[in-house]
Amino acid sequence: MDAPPRSSSSSPPPMADDMIRLNWTRNSPFNTIISSEDNGIMYEVSTPNNFINHVTTITRLDKASGEKVFAGEIAWKAIRSRTQVRIGWQNCEWTLVQEWLNDPNCKGISTAKTFTGAQGAKYRWKLRNLKRHLTSAENPSEGRSPSLAIFRCPFMKGAWLDVSESVIDSLDYILVALLILEKIRRE
Repeated sequence: MDAPPRSSSSSPPPMADDMIRLNWTRNSPFNTIISSEDNGIMYEVSTPNNFINHVTTITRLDKASGEKVFAGEIAWKAIRSRTQVRIGWQNCEWTLVQEWLNDPNCKGISTAKTFTGAQGAKYRWKLRNLKRHLTSAENPSEGRSPSLAIFRCPFMKGAWLDVSESVIDSLDYILVALLILEKIRRE
C-alpha cells in the first residue's frame, strides 16, 4: 500500500487574490517612499541623521486633502529592548516595541512576530523562503494561513510589498511592524 503523497515544504504558501503592489524607492527601512503603482497609496519614511534623536517618522498622503497624515513613529534606542513605537496619532502614548511586536511562542528565537492592527485584528509576520509573509495570527483549521502581504527585498533592485486589499485598514500598523523587523534583520 502506497503512502499518501506528502506536501512539499517548498510549495508556495496560499495568497489572497486581491494584492496591491507597493514599491519602495530605496531598500532602506529608514528613508524611502512607499507607493502603489497608481499612487493611490503613498507613504514617506523619514529618519533624520541625528544621533541624539533617532526617530523614524512614517506619514501617509491623504488623497482627499493632499496633506501628509501621521501614521507612526519609531524611537530607536541603542538597547533594542528600549525601542518605542506609537501608531495612529501623534499624541498617543509610546509603547515598548517588545510589548507590541512580540514572539507568539515566547521563546525569543522565532522569526515570527505578532502584533495588533486596526480594530484589534491580530497579525503575524513570518520569514519564509527569504521573504516576509504577513498572515492572520489565528491558526487555520487546516494547512497554512494565506499570505495577506509579502515583502520582497532583492539585493540589486528596489523592494516591494504585495498587500491584500483586505488589510488596507491596518496598513499603518503593518508597515511600522515591517520597518522594525527589517531594521532588526539588518543589524
